[in-house]
Amino acid sequence: MEKPLSLLYTAGIAGDLALLPRLFTFIQQLKATMPQPALLLDLGGSCRAESWHCRVTGNRSTLIALDGMGYHAANVDGLLEREARDQLADIVTMGLVDARHDWRFQPPPDGMPIVRAALDAMDEADCLQIVLAPAAATRLEGRALFLRGVDKGEVGKARLDLRGGPRLVSARIHAMPPDTPPNPGIAGMVEFIEAEARLLARKRAQSRIC
Repeated sequence: MEKPLSLLYTAGIAGDLALLPRLFTFIQQLKATMPQPALLLDLGGSCRAESWHCRVTGNRSTLIALDGMGYHAANVDGLLEREARDQLADIVTMGLVDARHDWRFQPPPDGMPIVRAALDAMDEADCLQIVLAPAAATRLEGRALFLRGVDKGEVGKARLDLRGGPRLVSARIHAMPPDTPPNPGIAGMVEFIEAEARLLARKRAQSRIC
């Protein structure tokens, strides 16, 4: 009997919080068509210096939003200082993957192989390893899964069979339709994150004046 594992992933959001309510709707639509369990991952580039809220929050704003959207793990390499990463790890439930930290998932039911998400693959590992950085193509090399990079507004999808050695069943990239409606709950969350970032910016400005 097949032991399926589904993956949905994004990359390069670049601080575009306005995109996320529609992206969440699209992800939920794709997830509904896939075998479970399904992991939601981000391959990096969630924030950038040109985005005001990324600058104010030290690149935490979009990551907090992704956590609220139910992401399981995100590539935060180069985004967070060590102390900021440790502080954020105490707040969010998703894995924060960088050169020093990986993330592991035990799919239900018991007896399913452990899945590891990291920036690189370990030699001779006995578990499926998802390399959480964009690759030129989606491919499985031994037990290491590489995922083809996607642009902002795209969602990558992959399906694997974990029975015995892992097997890549299918892989595809989907572009979000322009008429995708926003999710009201995620829209409210984005408004809250932006309001908190503005408040933080005002407090810092006042402290400089004093």
